[in-house]
Amino acid sequence: MRHLFHVSLSIICCILLLSNCNSDEAYLGNNEAIRVYVEFADGANRGMYNQETKKGGFLDEPYDATTAMVINWHKLPESIPNQNERLQYRQEYPRQSRWESAKGESYPFWFRDEMINRIVLKNLKPNSVYAFKVKQDGEIFRFRTMPSSLDDRSVKIVIASDHQSPKWNDFAHANAKMVALLKPDMFLALGDFVNCEGMVTATNAERWASYLDYLFNTSTGYFLYDTEIEGRIFSNIIIPHVAILGNHEVGDRNHIRWPTCVVAPEKDISYPRFTSANWMEHLFHFPFKSEGFYSEFRPDHPNINKDYVKPEYGHGGFGKLSFSDYLLLIALDNSQNWEGSPDVGLLDWQGNPITNKWPWFETHHSDVRQDLWLINLLEPKGSVPARDKYSYIIPVWHRGLFGSSRLNMSLKNRQLLEFWLPVLYRNGVKFFAEAHDHLFGRTIPMGIKSTLPKNTYLEKVYYKPNGWNLPINLSQDYIDDFFSVNCIKDNITHEIIGWEYKGNFITYEQSGMRSFGYGGWAAGRREIGSWGAGNAGWWFVDSLKGGCHFSGADSYHINLINLTKDELITEAYSSSQLSSLNKGERAIPIHRISWNRKLQTWSDQ
Repeated sequence: MRHLFHVSLSIICCILLLSNCNSDEAYLGNNEAIRVYVEFADGANRGMYNQETKKGGFLDEPYDATTAMVINWHKLPESIPNQNERLQYRQEYPRQSRWESAKGESYPFWFRDEMINRIVLKNLKPNSVYAFKVKQDGEIFRFRTMPSSLDDRSVKIVIASDHQSPKWNDFAHANAKMVALLKPDMFLALGDFVNCEGMVTATNAERWASYLDYLFNTSTGYFLYDTEIEGRIFSNIIIPHVAILGNHEVGDRNHIRWPTCVVAPEKDISYPRFTSANWMEHLFHFPFKSEGFYSEFRPDHPNINKDYVKPEYGHGGFGKLSFSDYLLLIALDNSQNWEGSPDVGLLDWQGNPITNKWPWFETHHSDVRQDLWLINLLEPKGSVPARDKYSYIIPVWHRGLFGSSRLNMSLKNRQLLEFWLPVLYRNGVKFFAEAHDHLFGRTIPMGIKSTLPKNTYLEKVYYKPNGWNLPINLSQDYIDDFFSVNCIKDNITHEIIGWEYKGNFITYEQSGMRSFGYGGWAAGRREIGSWGAGNAGWWFVDSLKGGCHFSGADSYHINLINLTKDELITEAYSSSQLSSLNKGERAIPIHRISWNRKLQTWSDQ
């Protein structure tokens, strides 16, 4: 009798176990992911939350980007809706753990039959390989977390920008394939992806799906690769994607600080509405959902384009990712945000005050001023400055000050010299990346001082907007304010050797900071100076001091950064080097430049 009782109890337990396994919660869905991509997440040192107003972003959380990852996967909707956002994951290297279930969020991919699913996994182990799956008995995908120290291993980063090719051209494919062959720890895309202008349309849905499919499709994506670690083969490792906002991700071709289609000579003066970076916020966690504050393009902005307003969209396009004590990666946004106080007294191209039609223009509408956020991040009151916390601080943004096609020290760009570059320089930044000009460029090393360098003098250089003339009724004070540059000139040669703006004097410094990039992925090439660059001299690309710039087919390129505990090494590769990498041969770089932390010196090769 006792034997029959135990048998019956065992049968009941098995039935209950099987019943539980067949419940909705125990099983993943039946649909495989169409595309998968991963990002970094960082909750540490957000630092702008205001306890009184409850604004300024999210509260700090006790994790950084070495222990948290964002997984995005797109697939057709499950018949049981709560299975869309479910996945299972486990650690596979250096140790293997049991599978764990996790549940994220799920929402429709605009104008497509697919669901976008996203989860932030926290409490991960640094320098580890994790596996995950989103279909029961489905394909297994993997990612690798960043190390907790550069003593564990070096870190590789690849930067590209200005893809801007809805239909991928040969350069788009070649550069993406080179990135995949280099197998970096992260890929930074510095804006201007598919020319979506933030507008929520079926055409833009197709463009973004195509972009993500080429990189992250589960069958054919370039950015899923196999690799060997300590004698073990790991397949389907995903290259983390870090998306930086560009001007073509916001709508109506506008820049919040300088409404170009107002001042440019059109048949009728146009005062268009604004459209926020809807697609970026729809598809990527960072930086929009990582910091939690609204930009100038928030839904209640008085000039927002109501045709494309999405509830709770319009978050700030700037943020940071901190990796232990060795890397602080800063993403800045000069398409949706003012720096400092809004410009006062701007006129349209006919000489009329902009505030006649845009009365809101001289008022802030963002939760957080980006320049104050940056200072708080790098130089927090009562705390350790960033220069003493991190081995490397790498800031990136889209619209560059040092590009070789567009006007340099224009109203659009010169506030970088007032609000960004000085605090970055003070905190030991050596490498920063810019984009937007569709060619190749790197600057000389530069330093910023608060006084005029010896044996130099200042001279005001005037320029005109590219492609149109100034109204004849402008005052000299207005021209001095908005269409001139204070250039630093050498006492003997009288050549321009730097710029001054608001008490910041920037010129050559042997161990200073350098800009790299200018849009080499796939967008059509621009010629040097064709959009007004050089209006304040070419001192910043002086070849005798390490600068360089050129256009043409060879300027399609990517930048590789290798971080070790002693050096930052950057190599730029033209897309023509794909054939060498495909053959396993050493690619010939445009340059190989290193910054030695111990010696505090640049070495150019």
